[in-house]
Amino acid sequence: MSKKDNRPVHFMVISTTGIGDALMGTPALRALRESFPQSRIHLLLHAKKRDLFRMNPHVDSLWEYRDNPIYRSYLGWKTRFIVYDHVLVFHANDDLWKILRHLRYRDCYTRQKFHDPERKVFSVETLARHSIQKRLALVERVGGRSTANYRYELSVPESQIRWAGERIQIWKGSNRAPLIGFQLGANDRFKCWPVEHFVELARRFRKALGAHIFLNGAREDEDLISEFQRLYGSEGLSFNLEFTLMQSAAILRSCALFVSPDTGPMHMAIGLQVPLVALFAPTAAEETGPLNYDRAAVIQKPPSCEPCLTRRCTDPICMRQISVEEVFAASMRLLGWRSRHSNENCNV
Repeated sequence: MSKKDNRPVHFMVISTTGIGDALMGTPALRALRESFPQSRIHLLLHAKKRDLFRMNPHVDSLWEYRDNPIYRSYLGWKTRFIVYDHVLVFHANDDLWKILRHLRYRDCYTRQKFHDPERKVFSVETLARHSIQKRLALVERVGGRSTANYRYELSVPESQIRWAGERIQIWKGSNRAPLIGFQLGANDRFKCWPVEHFVELARRFRKALGAHIFLNGAREDEDLISEFQRLYGSEGLSFNLEFTLMQSAAILRSCALFVSPDTGPMHMAIGLQVPLVALFAPTAAEETGPLNYDRAAVIQKPPSCEPCLTRRCTDPICMRQISVEEVFAASMRLLGWRSRHSNENCNV
């Protein structure tokens, strides 16, 4: 492809952090493709998140990344013949500067505080507060069209959907009660809702609906899941700490409801169109919560400490402000919405 009328030929999009950060960039990727349908869009993302984008129709090439010199050198070798018209940094850590040393580009725009005109890196200021809108502002900065379509792009392969159906059948047997998913853990423990609150919520779902509870988690959540199982028991409960990212997505896709703090699987639920109760206190839903997603109930409480201790917090007392009663009430409204196919927007 050659340049014509100064239209960009190559984009590099960088999103090398977490699941939520990656998925919040999918509306901007779609806007980029719709604005520049003939351009080549390359996406650099963390190797463990690659499966989230294998079926994304707006990306021409996926480049896996890990924060080490070997991956960066390989990236430079693979892209040695490309001069990117624009590099768009949706989200990155401080190793961004090391990445950029291995790329050839005309300019680079970021929504974070990376700024160095000598290296042709420019921070784009925007009035938008939400992270999705900030990523879309980068697309507009390079001439892309403005959009208010904030829908995520997340697809699950048919083979994984069939696998999930078989697995759920094994768990539930002939029980036709709903499968309700819980996210106990988060990358940052200060975002977590107390396990004992989740246990009481599960008991209420069990009593009211006969629900089967699925605990979504990874190996690092083992202590939380063990504590849940100790308090709740094992009847009507399923979990697996060894699921792949797409296996977890396939199970979440089958949930009648998902309850989660502000973490990656919360964004997966949005992308999979699953009814969601999203729990916020130390972080702001206005920045990272569901945006124009009418299957979500958002429960937001103020931080207890000023300033917030973030990762130094050993006991997320602000999350304890969210009561079991309000989460259960919001959940039942969402479950009722689902059965009625109502257009009601449920917010708490």
